[in-house]
This record gives sequence, C-alpha cells and structure tokens, in this order.
Amino acid sequence: MLDPSGPTRTRMRAAGRATTLAVATAALVSGAGLPVLATAQAESLAPKRIGSAPVVPKGAVKTAAPADGTELDLSITLQPKDQTALTTFVNAVSTPGSPLYKHYLGTGEFGKRFGADPATVASVRAALTEAGLHPGEIGANGLTIPVKATVAEAKKAFNTDFAGYKLSDGTTAYANTQAPAVRGDLAGKIAGVVGLDTTATYKPRSVVKSKAAIKGPAIDSEKSRNIGAYPQLCSEWKTILGNAGLVDGQHYYSSAALAQAYDVYGIADGAAGSTIAILSLENYDTRAAAAWQSCNGTKTSVTNIPMPGFVTKAPDVDHGEGGETALDVDTVSSLAPGASILVYQGVNNGQGVIDTYQRIVNDNRAQVVSISWGRCEAERDSGRENTLNLILKQAAAQGQSVVAAAGDAGSTDCNGSGLNENVLNTDSPASQPYATGVGGTSHSGLGTFPGPISVWNHDGGSGGGGLSTRWALSDTDFPWNAQHAAQYSNVCGAAAGSSCRQVPDVSALADPSHGYLIFTDIDAEGTLWANIYGGTSAAAPLWAALVALANSSTDCAANGPVGYLNPILHKLDGSVFNDVTIGNNDISGSGKYSALAGYDLASGLGSPKGRAVMSALCQQLPSQPAGTYTSVQPKRLLDTGVPGVASRTATTLQVAGSANSGVPAGVTSVVLNVTVANTNGPGYLTAWPTGKTMPLSSNLNWMQGSVAVPNVVTVPVGTDGNVSLFNGSWTGPVRMVVDLMGYYTPDTAGATFKPLAPTRLFDTRYAGDANVAQAPVGGKKKIDVKVAGGVSAKGVSLGVPDTGVTAVVLNTTVTRGQGNGWMAVYPTDPTGTFVPKSSNLNWTNGQTVPNLVVVPVGADGKVTFYNGLDGTVDVLADVFGYFTSDASGSKFHVAGPKRLVDTRTGKGAPYAGKIGDGNVLHVNLNDNGVLSGATSVVLNITVTNTQWGGYLNAWPGGTARPASSNLNWTAGSQTIANSVIVPVNNGTVDIATNSPADVIVDLMGYYSVN
Repeated sequence: MLDPSGPTRTRMRAAGRATTLAVATAALVSGAGLPVLATAQAESLAPKRIGSAPVVPKGAVKTAAPADGTELDLSITLQPKDQTALTTFVNAVSTPGSPLYKHYLGTGEFGKRFGADPATVASVRAALTEAGLHPGEIGANGLTIPVKATVAEAKKAFNTDFAGYKLSDGTTAYANTQAPAVRGDLAGKIAGVVGLDTTATYKPRSVVKSKAAIKGPAIDSEKSRNIGAYPQLCSEWKTILGNAGLVDGQHYYSSAALAQAYDVYGIADGAAGSTIAILSLENYDTRAAAAWQSCNGTKTSVTNIPMPGFVTKAPDVDHGEGGETALDVDTVSSLAPGASILVYQGVNNGQGVIDTYQRIVNDNRAQVVSISWGRCEAERDSGRENTLNLILKQAAAQGQSVVAAAGDAGSTDCNGSGLNENVLNTDSPASQPYATGVGGTSHSGLGTFPGPISVWNHDGGSGGGGLSTRWALSDTDFPWNAQHAAQYSNVCGAAAGSSCRQVPDVSALADPSHGYLIFTDIDAEGTLWANIYGGTSAAAPLWAALVALANSSTDCAANGPVGYLNPILHKLDGSVFNDVTIGNNDISGSGKYSALAGYDLASGLGSPKGRAVMSALCQQLPSQPAGTYTSVQPKRLLDTGVPGVASRTATTLQVAGSANSGVPAGVTSVVLNVTVANTNGPGYLTAWPTGKTMPLSSNLNWMQGSVAVPNVVTVPVGTDGNVSLFNGSWTGPVRMVVDLMGYYTPDTAGATFKPLAPTRLFDTRYAGDANVAQAPVGGKKKIDVKVAGGVSAKGVSLGVPDTGVTAVVLNTTVTRGQGNGWMAVYPTDPTGTFVPKSSNLNWTNGQTVPNLVVVPVGADGKVTFYNGLDGTVDVLADVFGYFTSDASGSKFHVAGPKRLVDTRTGKGAPYAGKIGDGNVLHVNLNDNGVLSGATSVVLNITVTNTQWGGYLNAWPGGTARPASSNLNWTAGSQTIANSVIVPVNNGTVDIATNSPADVIVDLMGYYSVN
C-alpha cells in the first residue's frame, strides 16, 4: 500500500483482582427499635460478598501476609445500565436476517450506549471513596472504575484478610482469603472486582513433538524468499528437516502444507485489510519470527503492543518462554500473510489478563482476536468470569470475532493443575458464551483435507470439550447452543428454557505428532532454532487466520467483518466441515466424550473446509443491494479551510439525510469529488463509511509540495448517513474539499450503467480537433462538447445514444497549465451563464492531473469544461460509459475497498517490481471474488515510484490496448491516483504503462445486470 502505504494453548493460572465496597454500616444495622423503613434500609446496606475467593495454585506454600502498606491496582466492573438491551443488540447485529445485522458499534460507542448508568457510577465511586479507597474515572467502556488502595485499605473496605504465598516457581504472591464484600444496595450493580489476588501464574503448557529442537542457519529477514507466491518453506530448511529424517505432512506441517490441508492455499489477497489481535503474556523472539517470514516469503505486518507494567526483555527460552506467541504469530503469518498482526503483551497476573482483554476490545483495531491461554472453569472466580463476559460481549457488539483454545486436557480440563483432577470440566475463555472454543484433531498426509481425521488424544493430551458448569444460556438468546442441548446432561443447573454452554464449537489440527513447524529463537551464536508444536493453541490461530481470510473476501468486505461467530457457525450446512467421528477426548479414564456424527463435545462441528467455510460465512452476510444511480448538479458539501484536518485524524461528513446535500436517507453509496490542498508533505486520504473499520487502502495520494490533488471517490454510506475522511499525512494538516456528484439507491428509480470501450472525446493539444472551439482552453473560458449522440475528434461514434442518457463517465486530464488552476465539468447550461461552485480538477503550474468525472448531460447532449485559471490549459477527455434512465444497463454493487494489486510487493502480479512499456498486467477478478457476471469494475489505481513522464491504460482483459489513458504523469518521482471504471472481459482487466512505475489497484465496486 501507499501507506495504505511445542506449545499448545497456554493454561492460565488464575489470579484475580477483587475489590470490595463494604462500608461501616453499624449505625444502620444496630438498634432494635428502628422504624420498619429504616430497618429495611439497613438490611439493604448490609455487606454482601460477590464472586468467590481465589483458588490457590498447586504447590503454593503459605508465607507471611503482605504488608499493610503494599499498594494494589484494582478495578471494579459495573453492570451495563440495560443488560437486556445489550443482549438484544448483540443478537440483532449477529443474526442473519435481522435488520441490524452487521450494524456494529464503532470504536468508543459501547460506553456511550451501554455503559453503566451515571447515577450508579457516581454512587459506586462515592462508596469507594467513603470506604477509604481511591477510585479513578470510569473507563472508555463505561463499565470499569480503576481503584488505588493499600492492603490495609482493601482489608477494611472489602472485609477480607490477605495471605502470602511462595509459588512453585519460587516467586512470591498474595491473595484475598474471602470473596470481596460490597455494600448490599450496590452488589447487584457490580459484575466483578479484580485485583486482590496475584497468585495466578500463566505459564505456557507447550506440547512439543520431541524434546530435541532443530537448529539451522538464521534466515536474513531483509531478503524475503518467494515474493509473489503463497508462503512455502525455503529450500535451506527443507534440506535441514529432510536431513533430520522429518517428512512434511507426516512429522510436521510446513506453512504451504498446512494451507493446502485446509484449502486456503493461493488465496490471492491473503487476508489483506484484516487485522488479527493475539493475546500474549510473555516475551518472544521477534528475530525468529522475522526469520520465519523471510524463509516463507511473507511480509506480514507484526506490531507488539506492551501493556503498562509489561517488561520487555529477551525470552527465557530454556524454560519454555516465547514458544506460545511464536506459534501464534508464525501460524497466522503463514495462513493469512496479507493480514496485520497486533501482539498485545500483558502482565502475567489476573489483573494483567483482564486489562489486556479490555485494551484489545477498547482499541477495536482488530476484527479477529486469537487467544491461546486459559484455565479450567473450576479454578476461576465468578467475579473475574463475569468481568470477562462483559468484555467479550462488547467485542461481539463491535463485530470482533474471538477464537479461544479449548484446552489440552480433554474433558477433564483441570488435570495437571493439582486441583479438581479427573473431574469433568471445561476451559475458560473457550467456555465463555461470546468466544468460539476451538478443540483439537489429529491427521497426517499432504493435500486438501488429509485423512482420516480423528479427535486428538494420546501421550497425555487431548482437545478440550464438555459442558460448562458456570454458563446456563437462555434458549431464546442463544438458540445456536440450544439446538444441541438435548443430547447432553444438565451440569450447570440450567432452569427450564436454558441449557449449559457446550464446548468446543469447532476444531482443527492440534496433535504435536503431526504438528506445526515454527521458529522459536535465535541463540547468542546466531543459530536459529525450530521445533514442532501442537495443542489447541495452534488450532485457535488457524481459525483466526481463516476468519480473517473470510473478512477480506469481497462479499464480507462489502458488509463488514463476520463478527461474533457462534450464531453463524452453528447454522452452517455440515458440508462445509470435516465431520470428525473417530476418537474421544477422555484422557483420565473418568472423562468423556466420544466423537459423533454431527456436533459433539469432542470436536464440535468439526474441522474447517477452508474456502467452503469462508464462502458460507460471507453468504450469511446481507447482500449489498444493487444500486441505481442518481446524478446531480455538482454541489459543494465541505471545505475545511486552512489549516484543515489534522495529521493522522479523520473528519466526518454527513451526506445522506442532510438538507445541505439533498441526498435522501437510505442511499447505499455516494459519488464524491474529493480534493486535498495546502499539503505540507507526502500523505494519503482514505474515505469509508462511518461506523465501519477504516480500510487499509487509499483514495488519494500526494507527494511533497503538492498543492491540490483531486479524485472521484465512490464510498458506501454509514448507517448514520455519514462518511469519514482520514488524513494519512504525518507532516501536518490538509485542507479537504468535497463536492457531491451523485448517489446510489437500492431501488429501480435511478439510472443503470452501460460501459463502453474507451474512446477519446477530444484533445486540445492537437489543433483542428473538430469537437472543440479552441486549443488550448483559454483563461476563464469554457468549451461545450456534444457527448450524447456525438462523435469523437476523428468522427467515430462515441456509442452514447441521443435519448435516455442521464450522465456520462469521462476520464478527464489537464496538462501544461500556465499557473495554478481548477476546472469544472458540468451539464451545459442553455443560457451559457452558469458556472458551478465546485471543481473536478485542480493543478499546479505545468502539472499533469487526471480525474474521473461522472457528469449529467445538459442541453443538446452536451457537457461543459470550464477553465477557472487565468492562463491557458490543455484538456483531453475519454468516454468510458454512460448512465441511462431505462433498466437495460447494469446496477452497482459495493465490493471493497479491497487491494487487488501492489507491484511493490508482488501482490496480484507475477513478480515484485515496476511494470513498463510492453508489460501487460492481467488482473483476474474471479480470483479476487468478483462475481463472474460483472460487466465492469470500479477501481482506484495508483502509480508511484515514477521516473519519466508517462501514462497508464486499463481496459477489458484480452482485448486490444486502447489509445485512451486513465492516468497521466510528468517526469520525476510522483504518486498519482485516479478512479477508473473499466469494462470486464471474461472476468479480467488488463493494465499497462508506457514508462516504468509501480502500480497499486484497489477494488471499490462492480456493475452487473443483476
């Protein structure tokens, strides 16, 4: 872009931070002769314990209690002001067929809409203060109050003692000895108290194929292999593994073999535009992760986000640190190489885990969250579980998909903890209702869906699964859970109309005997170490990558991410899964469950058939209504003036339902002419529907010293009628000017589109052109050109009929302007006096600037080109199609933004590097998910890294290259973008330049007759 440029799942040893609001109420509860009202009030204020005392981990030895002056960082999570409304909303945005389906909350909206009632916040903060604690302001989610306290203050406020412990790893910790108590009238308003317990140690439980790691030379991360191809292991390491007697698909799975096994190999975009968050509680070797990408030929963006208090240091690999995160990062970058990865690194205790979850969700930067850490339900206190439940519910409301490892101890998840051994139990957070639990399978062999596939269960490990003892889910609110409930017992005490949460939901490869090859670390001598890992912590990021691939596909990208997975997954046809019917997850002799036909508690719905699951997930999305077009007289909607929109920030513009715009509510997309001016340095602009995630693409790009840059933008409208415009410059504010050109509505009232083979309308650089009055166009002068029923400069019919034409699509270029200026293109006015207060092109002295123009047709089928410059300017225009008032043309579908080509990295191209004269870039749109019935596509094409002057053509694939142009540029290093509407031939479009340049192509939408 141009800026749109062997561990298994780690098991959390719980540590909760609990806080109590018990205030002194003796004066209220004592005194026998109080009136009845006063007695009732006293009873309501009597302290009540919430949650449960923490479970001290196995091997902990009791020591002296923490000193009274020990400082604590606590948090109180409040209940939403309307829990029922929140549940109803999450169901609505997550259920296909609902009018609110995919209308997710934007970043920062959750607290405003569902945060705690302000009166509740005030009363809780007051009670905390009265109890001698030090509460902060309510958090961004509207539910969390941070609290500072000492141990002495917490003892008194929460009516609990503290005990000290020495843990099995030699570290010291403390924990509250009782569940925290809070004032009775506030107990029902508090979901959880977190932070009183530090005994939790979240150590990765690595499931590794062999104790002997594999070593080899470090791979230079600056010299990526296989650029332009799908990830596959480099030859150096294929040789190393072969010499060690290890066979791909038998002893391990390489990146390519894993992608082939799950039928995602070769997907063109590799999840471009998607972001995956990985929750990590450890350091890992980033050099080894970079070497993995280099060896596999990927350049996946990986950003570490340390949480406050996290200490960044070299991982202690000798004791297993770093393997879990390396497994997550390597797996995602192998299967979704185009995605961006955010590694959130949290402090390794109970409060740190909750804080990390909350940060991931509050940031809302990732559409998919992968979690490979957990702890059995029996060892988790209810306060912390309730807090986590609300965090994950917020994620669902925002459209974030959360996948979590289901555990590696089969149906007896607490095995290995020393507590609740050989007892049926599930793993949290996989058992949380708003997370998707991922179980484990075993298979070997190369190719798609190698078999047979069985439940992973040997050598003391097995995929987790079973019935939650904590979560009883309403059959009305969670019908996807109720549909399987009849075959299982009621272990959670579910009342009539409810059923126990069932885990896992799905599964994937977790067997370390045929596990995931990863690079773990580079030692002091520069030796790179690898190993073969398994566990459900490998299956979880596999599913995360699969969901990211689905999110980036055309159908999903047009409507928003898949979001909360469970309601959709459990409705899918079984044919999109490999139904696992072999094996069980009983590893203790006192457990269960057997694999069955259909859903079961050993493998869930089964393992994924990659492309089939992706397609099914996206087909559940509402089809973007096909749009017809209404053209308007160009109208200015926004001029930010100077200084304009600040660097790296966005402005919001209301375009639908606004009296200023005249655009009615309910439109699907608008066509805007967007211009940036007064730039201070290089940058880009991105337009997208407000309320959706900002795409990783650009609509305009500018270089150092650019004064004004225009481009036509076709952008979907948010549910509130708004669009957002982001200034991607790092060097300062820019002035943004937006003119309305037209809009699409989901009905038949507007016009349909007829594409045409590009034909040159006129070119003022050549005197004697019959279509223009003069060459060049004089200052403050205009030319009227007949388009409907007209002919080209060479007397060739343009193909635009005389009647029924509402607007024409012109690619217009200005060049050799004598000074800075602007041009307006508009329907010819019979009086000859009208000039709109808007512009289509802006340029600097001598600059060549192209822009797509969608302009209504005026009197006698003519359009007018007005030069607002005092000096002369040359103009050339090409006809690309027209809109007609009859229904015989094509309708518009939103399908992006989605990156199809970037020659700088080799994406969508046969190799990485510039294209030049004689090289034609063939873009197969069917490979990118565009319907085969598309008659034409709307593309945003950018050229960059130019050297000499030149031009670019885009035309129907497999046909003769036309004489028209879509982009033009002058000598020097430039970055220029232009919107292009180009007909499709056999599902392909061809692109070429006449001088070397890098080319970036983003799909914005397409037209089809349906």
